[in-house]
Amino acid sequence: METLETLKQEISTLADARQGEFEKVSSYIFENPELAFKEYKAQEALCKLLESNGFEVKRGISELPTSFEAVYDTGKPGKTVALMGEYDCLPEIGHGCGHNIIGTSAAGAGIVLKEVMEKHGIGGVLKVLGTPAEEKGSGKAIMVRHGVFKGIDTALLMHPTEASMPDDISFAAVTLEFTFKGRPAHAAAFPWKAANALSGVQLMFHAVDMMRLHFKDYSRVHGIITEGGTAHNTVTAEAKAVFNIRALEYEYMMELVDIIKDCAKGAAIATRTEVEVQQLDEVIKDIRNDKRMVDYVRKNMEFIGEDYIERDLTQGIGSTDVGNVSHEIPTIQFYVRLKENVGTHTKEFAEAAGGEEGKRTLHQAVKLLAMSALDVFNEYNE
Repeated sequence: METLETLKQEISTLADARQGEFEKVSSYIFENPELAFKEYKAQEALCKLLESNGFEVKRGISELPTSFEAVYDTGKPGKTVALMGEYDCLPEIGHGCGHNIIGTSAAGAGIVLKEVMEKHGIGGVLKVLGTPAEEKGSGKAIMVRHGVFKGIDTALLMHPTEASMPDDISFAAVTLEFTFKGRPAHAAAFPWKAANALSGVQLMFHAVDMMRLHFKDYSRVHGIITEGGTAHNTVTAEAKAVFNIRALEYEYMMELVDIIKDCAKGAAIATRTEVEVQQLDEVIKDIRNDKRMVDYVRKNMEFIGEDYIERDLTQGIGSTDVGNVSHEIPTIQFYVRLKENVGTHTKEFAEAAGGEEGKRTLHQAVKLLAMSALDVFNEYNE
């Protein structure tokens, strides 16, 4: 049996040899951006790449038409490891989060690692999971509910950003819509007969602001009025607001949800209106990276010469449905540098994702994903 270091060097050599092939797929996805739940071209490009390299591919799992599961089963005992890919884009900006790189890096790493596993008789099951709608819709949360991650020992995903980091921090998040209902009347002639739904919304915003002092650090509550009335001379019968609520821990976020709902109830009582609450989209949980996986990625960054910094609260924090997976099984999302001092969800980031910087990130990500997954398979023999 070859040493682990020798196998990783072989992964690096194979990744170098297949670099151009993977770059073509990443460029195709970049040039054909598709929004959440509509990623048919990206899905097909990645599935064809995996099928042509011996994976058994099933499209449209978990009732998500643009998802997929690609499997290489050695038929030998060992770990089950999943490489997760994202491939949806942002409205107007395109791949301003680099998902063309994320999806292709998962497929590329799977292909390279499969070749090493076949050659050296490494046992286990290797999966590449296509997880759509990360930007809006939280495909992984849906896949978790459908049991896709049951039986998987570890799941990995790489995300491009401003600097390489082996660990991650993210917000739990949920979006709620508040619909206030009052009674209409002529605003000048008979205002005493009315109940102003817009006043309920406005008072809710004030109540939320009054409570901010009591929120834990790094909590985020931000909202907009989406519907405020139809005519200035008619008291508004129905008004709506949407609030996004985030916290560093899922459990505390749910406490915040109760607080925000109380603000809405109080505003409705004070304005003699009624309020209804509806959850929009999925609840996203905070990411809880497996620490042994963080250590594997850190060491593999050092092995391939990828400079990195450690993740901390001074860097920008977002939300990801990878968090939902991490609450179910050992999981890691790590970062590989795309372009310094350029934030995600910008046109500048998208340009980098489709350019030479994106090729470098993809190449390093393929190696890091494959090597770190290999570390997990190696645990079975230790």
